[in-house]
Amino acid sequence: MQKDFYGGMTIRLMTTSSVLLFFLIVAPLVAQDTPTFLTQIRNLTPKQQASYVIEARKRGYSLVQLEGLAKAQGATIEDLSLLRNAWEGKQQGSKNQEQEIDMQNQDPLGFGNDTEMLMFDELEEQSDIFGSAFFANQKITETPQFYVATPAGYRLGPMDEISIDVWGASENRYEVTLSRQGVIRIDRLKPMYLSGLTIGAAERKIRNEFSSIYTGLSPDAPNESKVYLDVNLQKARSIVVNITGSVEAPGTYTISGFSSVLNALYAAGGPSESGSYRDISIMRNGKLAHTIDLYDYFVKGTYPSFFLNDQDVIVVSPHHNRITVDGAFKTTGRFETLDKETVDDLLSYVGGFSSEAYKKAVYVDRVLEFEREIIKIEQQSYISTPLKDGDLVEAKSVSDKYTNKVSVSGEVYLPGNYPLNESPTLSALLKSSNGLTPDAYPESAILYRSKQGYFNEIKTINLSEVASKTKDIQLQPNDSLVVISMENIKTERTVDIQGIVNEPGKYPFFEGMTAGDLVLIANGFDDRANTDQIELYTNVTDLDQNKRINARWFSFDEAKEVELNSSDLMVVRAKPGYQPTTFVTLEGEVSRPGTYPIINENYTLYDLYFDAGKALPGANLRGVSIERKISNQTKSNIEETEDSLNILFVDEEDTEIKIGINFEKILSTNGNFTGNLLLKPNDVIFFPKKDSTVSVLGAVQRETAMPYANGISFREAVIKSGGATQSANYKNAYVVYQNGDVKGTKRFLFFNIRPRLEPGAVVVVPIKEEKRAVSVQEIIGMTSAVASLTLLVRTIIGN
Repeated sequence: MQKDFYGGMTIRLMTTSSVLLFFLIVAPLVAQDTPTFLTQIRNLTPKQQASYVIEARKRGYSLVQLEGLAKAQGATIEDLSLLRNAWEGKQQGSKNQEQEIDMQNQDPLGFGNDTEMLMFDELEEQSDIFGSAFFANQKITETPQFYVATPAGYRLGPMDEISIDVWGASENRYEVTLSRQGVIRIDRLKPMYLSGLTIGAAERKIRNEFSSIYTGLSPDAPNESKVYLDVNLQKARSIVVNITGSVEAPGTYTISGFSSVLNALYAAGGPSESGSYRDISIMRNGKLAHTIDLYDYFVKGTYPSFFLNDQDVIVVSPHHNRITVDGAFKTTGRFETLDKETVDDLLSYVGGFSSEAYKKAVYVDRVLEFEREIIKIEQQSYISTPLKDGDLVEAKSVSDKYTNKVSVSGEVYLPGNYPLNESPTLSALLKSSNGLTPDAYPESAILYRSKQGYFNEIKTINLSEVASKTKDIQLQPNDSLVVISMENIKTERTVDIQGIVNEPGKYPFFEGMTAGDLVLIANGFDDRANTDQIELYTNVTDLDQNKRINARWFSFDEAKEVELNSSDLMVVRAKPGYQPTTFVTLEGEVSRPGTYPIINENYTLYDLYFDAGKALPGANLRGVSIERKISNQTKSNIEETEDSLNILFVDEEDTEIKIGINFEKILSTNGNFTGNLLLKPNDVIFFPKKDSTVSVLGAVQRETAMPYANGISFREAVIKSGGATQSANYKNAYVVYQNGDVKGTKRFLFFNIRPRLEPGAVVVVPIKEEKRAVSVQEIIGMTSAVASLTLLVRTIIGN
């Protein structure tokens, strides 16, 4: 039996149904006074915890928000762990579980009252009120820290748990809780009233009372009988505070006794749009106990360390003077000022002017009785000019215009901006920029001149005349000189070399370049190159001739004398009839495996066999195979035609095929057999070992292998594997031979002719394809379609 506590009442959790019924009746009443205690989640069953997190997710809560509220209510690490586990369990649970809980149609943990728990809805547009971002930030949890030293200003109150440690000549430990009257009771001592005392004051009082039973606490006690005493806060009490006024979620909140006003306001979502950040009152027993100005925290970093008591009331007043700040300030938005606060105070809140601001004056747009006016406030009046509600304060940005700037860019050594008084002329500007670079094109520089802020005049300048001092130009403010590079004006001239060279392609053309130079630039010839006849093509259309291209031929020995022109194409072709050396690979049971060249165009598998020293005695000549790479075009041709050879695609991506060869027939016919293939480059020929077994795979009772016996039939092999299963497609069974050939079952009249078996063969019995049953909906659909078609035909015939 477990217990839960709501408003001082004890609820016995006996069955899920009784708990749900209780919440349906009582929870709305409790919610009017006290919010749900997340600290009691450890007293709930797993199903109730799941109900809790499902309802929380429906209402838009995140796990971070629930943990923040739980901490504010004084939750322990165990409570937070249970909450997190329940949340993660909800995410991993089935939809049926969620639907089952939804069908209960009840609100088991007090989510029915929207004021119980704060909904941290994400705003579509963040408020520009200074300080609102703190309360809207969901990535922080402004809750008190429970495992830190007790603050010096914290005062004890009802339900605080303290520990009293006595050590020295006598040792003992007392753990007590302050009663509702703020009193602790210890055997043999009178009741001690500690409410309102700090830990230090409480320790002095307890030490004084304990001295009656521990004489060693006396300062003049001898060392051998001295006793020492420490008092520590074991667990802070939970307090109930009321937050009202201009806040996002006014109501009653249960929070830790460590909580400050800032903690409580964060739980309530902070001041509302009309709320004040500067005038927050704490009422205690009907009297004003303290006032808080949050700007002390936001601007100066002074944390409001005033601690709340049970039943305190936090009142957030409407804002005082709301000032809008815009323009060249470090921070803009809406700020609140108190009566008699000035522009100088506002500057401290916004962080001062931005770097590009005009700082000697600000401009205020102010509301008068029936109209508005613009007021200019000089710098000397900042400290004495008060602000009014509704003022819009603006700082102007300095213009990006210059009064004495001239600039130079392009092919000079020091491009950039220069003062006009130091570079009043074009020659002086070139001198300031350290002159022209070697890549400059001095005949045509461009001078841009602006009027009324726009470049609207361009002058072409011959800088050679300026350099020779035969001409100079007086500059004006904002003039800009651009010195053009030779690379920008010269045409791109190239020559092209293609064919059997190491690095074919286009290369820059230089005056006096020869064909021999171009070959060297292309890193020389390939060994297949025909250096006795190099071709050169020159475009001659600029000579106004009917012929477009001139062609000539020369040898490499003559190339150094052949001068090239821009856009020439030189082609180096392969030697006539040249064929590259190609290879095949021989593997398996042969005398000399390895790589062999293809000697001629008619080089066959039979020729390779004798060149490689024949096969070893253990080779299976009926199981020889060739793996051959083919192009996509070759592959498509094979798929479209029929061949007597059985070809299997080994790897679709690498486009390799495996060709089965019966080499016994090739030998018996001295190579005069159609299976004696011509070898192709990169062929891999494999001579396997003899395999004296037969394997049976697929839809049989037991996949197995058995010794090959001469004359063993297909049916006998399947029977030795236990026979075919009910799902077997026995009539389409086939045999895969050791060389890769595949043979299926043939049919003649009513008879199935099974392929014969050989050593190393594999019998494959495939599985029947499952036939999908036609659904009622499909039958109805087909019937309707047939009926519609029939009606259409009758209509056409009738017409």
